[in-house]
Amino acid sequence: MKALTASIVLALAACASVPPPATDLAFARAAVEQAGPLATRYAPAELAAAQKKLERAEQALARDDRVQARRLAEEAEVDARFAWAVAQNERSRAAE
Repeated sequence: MKALTASIVLALAACASVPPPATDLAFARAAVEQAGPLATRYAPAELAAAQKKLERAEQALARDDRVQARRLAEEAEVDARFAWAVAQNERSRAAE
């Protein structure tokens, strides 16, 4: 019984100690903003995916689900960088 109680206390402490993902959200927002002008024209689907994940990350943070918010913010950043890379590639191909 003591082991179960200790496990529960440790699990709750671990959840409570997750810091807010402010930096992750800031990086995701910056990546979406950077990709925006070019990706809107050349990679709109990829940009939309990044924007949707960023929106979901902000909703998770509003619910105080910091783990989910961080994961979604990281995914949004990666998706935005991918959108930017696809857009760069498409723009280069169009210029040939």
